[in-house]
Amino acid sequence: MDRIQSALADPRMVRAVVLFVSAGVLLYLAAIFSFGWKETAGALAAIGLDTLLIGAVLSSSSFLWRFGRWENNLRHFGYRVPRWRHLAIYLSGLALTATPGKSGETFRSALLLQHGVRVPHSLAAFLVDRASDVLGVCLLGFLAAWMSGQALAWAWISAYAVLLLGSCTAAWLLLHPRALTAWSRMTRRLRWRPLDAGKLVLESWARVWQLPRVAAFSSLALLAYGSQALVFAWFCFTAGTGVPAADCVLIFVQATLFGAASMLPGGLGAMEAALVLQLSERGTSYGVAVSLAIAIRLVTLWLGMAIGAISLLASSRKDMALQATR
Repeated sequence: MDRIQSALADPRMVRAVVLFVSAGVLLYLAAIFSFGWKETAGALAAIGLDTLLIGAVLSSSSFLWRFGRWENNLRHFGYRVPRWRHLAIYLSGLALTATPGKSGETFRSALLLQHGVRVPHSLAAFLVDRASDVLGVCLLGFLAAWMSGQALAWAWISAYAVLLLGSCTAAWLLLHPRALTAWSRMTRRLRWRPLDAGKLVLESWARVWQLPRVAAFSSLALLAYGSQALVFAWFCFTAGTGVPAADCVLIFVQATLFGAASMLPGGLGAMEAALVLQLSERGTSYGVAVSLAIAIRLVTLWLGMAIGAISLLASSRKDMALQATR
């Protein structure tokens, strides 16, 4: 793990990755707009530029909720990264959101090393983020299903309870003295460094993953995804689909889970298809459904990646300036 931290802390490696990722993200966004210009223009015309801009601002508030959760995680490990610098680093990870399971966001670990944050702790914070996101989506699905009068509301709340209690039990078992002793013996016998590194990450995750904190984190995830789901409902209302707001939220939740389960980068294609299919089943014309899917992805995924790319470039320039003064 020490060698990994030393490699990641190398400023030349950080600069190279930052510039490569930023260029790749910007080129990818340019290609999407170039090849899908007609569909993008259709989305803008169907919903309206003003509505899209307001929706972009509202959906972007989810990044602040998530940052608050992230910073709380690192504070639990005793780190105090300067607030604005920390926010820039957190947003930089959004440039790599379009990866399976958002795993590319772990690049934050490289940027945080310069502030003394150890890799096991930042990776544990990432695991907390992803796990509490799943719980938050289950809560949001329950609320939407309950408000729309669907009988499957109990399934959503049951999934939340099982995942919450199961994961907290697993965290408790990981920290049990016998488990720690057995794991240490196994890593010493195998002498496989990745296993030892994984042990440190999971132990760090387990120390954070305690019931009161998990309940609070899943509530923050509910607010983050809920803000985006309500923006989607507003887009549907503006487009005149006639689909109730609770149903729109449920459509967004189910499409989000389907996109995540597909393991495609950012759920690309899978989430859009799920949105279009569900809207079409509720009487929305295919053209309007496609426009709505493009619109919500513009103000969530693509906007987040653009913000991340800008933050990456800004962070790399600041790091270069700091290195030049040393």
